[in-house]
Amino acid sequence: MKMISLFAAAVACFGAGASGAAAAPSQLYNKSITIIWGESGTYKRISDGVSGSRVGQFQVIVYVSSAGRAFYRYSSKSGNSGNTTDSGPENNSGIVQFNGNGFVVFRDRGGIVRRIATSFDPSFSGCTTTVTIGKIGADAKIPGFDGAGYQVIAMEPGAASCAIRDGNALGN
Repeated sequence: MKMISLFAAAVACFGAGASGAAAAPSQLYNKSITIIWGESGTYKRISDGVSGSRVGQFQVIVYVSSAGRAFYRYSSKSGNSGNTTDSGPENNSGIVQFNGNGFVVFRDRGGIVRRIATSFDPSFSGCTTTVTIGKIGADAKIPGFDGAGYQVIAMEPGAASCAIRDGNALGN
């Protein structure tokens, strides 16, 4: 299981904070990086205690402008429900952190923190990504797509893939 404790999540998230000030590598200017992975989870609805499992699909797109500014889109979908969040450079402080030949994206949703670490080959034409999920506290709670609150019992990320392409995949 790739769930990590509150302490480990805090170290993973905030221990890398010093590198958050690093600029985007110039090889990523005017490029879009798309990261896709699946997750499975077991949850208990707070209102009635009913437990269940869900599988979701997740996507992060990071676009680095020709000025080196990072734009970010996070999308999640499970069944017929989904959510998309966009963020520009003025609002994504700490979300996208560049570090040499890669970056880390942090996504905090209630009682869950996702760390999406991406690194690039020397020519910046290929990439690899790993996703780690941290549960904050023993009874971490998140809002469900249906508007109900859920206690997170367990979450497991699947294998992640990433791709690089020229231009702005976000359309902004």
